[in-house]
Amino acid sequence: MKHPFQILITNKKGTHIFAIVKNYLQVFDISKGGRDDDIKVGEWQDTTESNHPKIQIEKRTGRQISTQQIHNHLRYLILTPDEQHIIASTDSDKSILIFKIDFNNSINCLKLIKRQPIPKRPSSITIDSQGQRAIVADKFGDVYTVSINDDSNMSEIEIEIEKDIQPILGHVSMLTDITMATTHHNNNNKQFIITADRDEHIRISNYPKSYVIKNFLFGHDEFVSQLYIPVQYDPSILISGGGDDFINIWKWYEGELIETIQLRQYIESYLSDDHLPPTRFRTETSPKEISIAKIATLRTNDEEEEEDHLLIVLVENTPVLLVFNLDDSYKAKYLQTIIVNDSIIDFAIAADNKTIITSLESEQHSIKYFTLQEENDGKKFSEIQGPNIEQFIPIEVEQKSDFQQLYTIFQLRKRSDS
Repeated sequence: MKHPFQILITNKKGTHIFAIVKNYLQVFDISKGGRDDDIKVGEWQDTTESNHPKIQIEKRTGRQISTQQIHNHLRYLILTPDEQHIIASTDSDKSILIFKIDFNNSINCLKLIKRQPIPKRPSSITIDSQGQRAIVADKFGDVYTVSINDDSNMSEIEIEIEKDIQPILGHVSMLTDITMATTHHNNNNKQFIITADRDEHIRISNYPKSYVIKNFLFGHDEFVSQLYIPVQYDPSILISGGGDDFINIWKWYEGELIETIQLRQYIESYLSDDHLPPTRFRTETSPKEISIAKIATLRTNDEEEEEDHLLIVLVENTPVLLVFNLDDSYKAKYLQTIIVNDSIIDFAIAADNKTIITSLESEQHSIKYFTLQEENDGKKFSEIQGPNIEQFIPIEVEQKSDFQQLYTIFQLRKRSDS
């Protein structure tokens, strides 16, 4: 069987899907009306071996000393604002990969133009508003910047990496997510870095003078795993979620919490024993725990119909997407639960055609498409047929237990023996 995609993103128009499966990055043109075998337009495989010290010792001595296997998997995927580059990170050598995208290249639209090592393994990536620098958070609480070179005439071996890069800010706790924000307050375009950590903190720092902290957003009790700004619709809004039973909506510049959306009543019946605390921390009254895997929004702009602003939430290791309608003041109203047969690993939104693409932990049919349609009781997402991109997955496994670990966010929750 095919190993499922772990990460899906789309471009703004929703014409292309960028997907990660283990150490492969693939690109699909889903706007093509032709045969499915024409839709893969790019692929890159990471063949770099891990430089983890234990792995190097094992290679020299032939003795296995690693307590866990170190893979050369790709993680995190983000497009630059102009969609000319896509950036990923690696486990193998703790690097940031910067690719040039050229859809005029009929052989392969991806070209690696930079491989920048980072001192510690990256945990999240964002891009500055000019698309000139990648902002990289690591698991030790530091943030670095990496320039996005664009000399397409250079070969990979000629690409100059930045040496001795230094952090521009730091947390005392593991960073879990990072995003860039721009304010037009008093007609002054100013950038900020918003960071979240395992200690339920959300910090807003100036950029590039990131040692200057503007403020903190206090409203979470558990770790924060997702920071989402609907840049295309309203960059003044931040939506955050993590290990709590709720997600928060903020006016981030003002530091104002404007809405809290409780999720447990909608997700409880889809939580399994996998959502219980580990046995050593479990009691008879322990609730099943919620971990937010992804937050996204979709705004319809039909000229002849009323505009809808939809919020889509994925709780880790569940077979559902929760959909809420947001009014002009960002008050939320539950709209729909999209239900599938297997746990959803990730989803992406093709905004122009109002379609959600999901990747499932499934032995077959691991990609499903849902589009917003008018029904008797209003607009709802319904399943539709979509391009068969899963046929191009190059990783074969014998059984589901051979899948890479797909769900890791729950591990961010802090435990206490007391």
